[in-house]
Amino acid sequence: MTRFFGLPILLAVVAGIIFPYAALSLMPYGFVFLFILMLLSGLSIDWSRLPAAFKRPGELLGGVFLIFAFFPLLQLVVARLLIDDAQFLTGIVFGSLMPVALVAPFFTRELGGDEEYAFLLLVCSMLVSPLIAPICLSFLTADILPIRMVPFMKNMVLLVTIPLAASYLVARLMPGLRLRIVPYLAVGNMAALSVLIFILFGNAVGRINLGYESWPEISRLLLLAFFQDFGVLLLARALVGRIISEGAATALMVSLSMKNVAIATGILLFYDPRAALPPALVFIAHACLFSFLPLAKRFLVIKGEEPVA
Repeated sequence: MTRFFGLPILLAVVAGIIFPYAALSLMPYGFVFLFILMLLSGLSIDWSRLPAAFKRPGELLGGVFLIFAFFPLLQLVVARLLIDDAQFLTGIVFGSLMPVALVAPFFTRELGGDEEYAFLLLVCSMLVSPLIAPICLSFLTADILPIRMVPFMKNMVLLVTIPLAASYLVARLMPGLRLRIVPYLAVGNMAALSVLIFILFGNAVGRINLGYESWPEISRLLLLAFFQDFGVLLLARALVGRIISEGAATALMVSLSMKNVAIATGILLFYDPRAALPPALVFIAHACLFSFLPLAKRFLVIKGEEPVA
């Protein structure tokens, strides 16, 4: 089943291309689906494992630095070599600054990595992203396009912090309810994600007038979208395995390549639909990446390297 993990995402993308007007009509509900998705994602978190973060502060700080600073800066450098559109560059940077996607611990386990570390990276990135992502966006795009941080912070608090806090309260105050919901979370998450991607991708495409002359630039954006997933995956595999243990390196490799770009696409559609196109195109890369990882386990497993002291 894991090799077909990306199929619903790909189908949602195709549906968004074929039926953009239906997606446009559903856009008022886009934030609702995004909120529901984040709430369901929070309910799947085992909060009892979070205290383990205090035992690994160095690894977590290093992971957060790579997630929100090093690789977003690298992606900006690569993007500026290929495109010069300020709105597209802003969209690329904002998408790269998103928290880790919920499925990262799952794929980390599939590759034999440190699932606990992947889980901690997921939760920590979600907790700090409403503050760090807008600040880093403003800093990285200072010479590209002026960014007002406060609206981005407010939207990320609404779409990340509040559903995360609500899911924590449900888990803490109503554990029985959470236990009854957990068996259906995978199906619920995939259904909500598929509808959300249909809405977001259809809107990102439908709101932009893409003429024939635009396709070379769209092709470069698609190349950058695949770099955000596959390029970062392979670069991280080559670099982090020489620094930290094999299991943690696998967790970091997977987490760095899987960003929750649905948040970036939803927020940017509200502020600047043109800037929303680059993170929306990452949905296509996600669909391919999620299908690629189970097929490439043998190649991607990090082994045989001794971490540097």
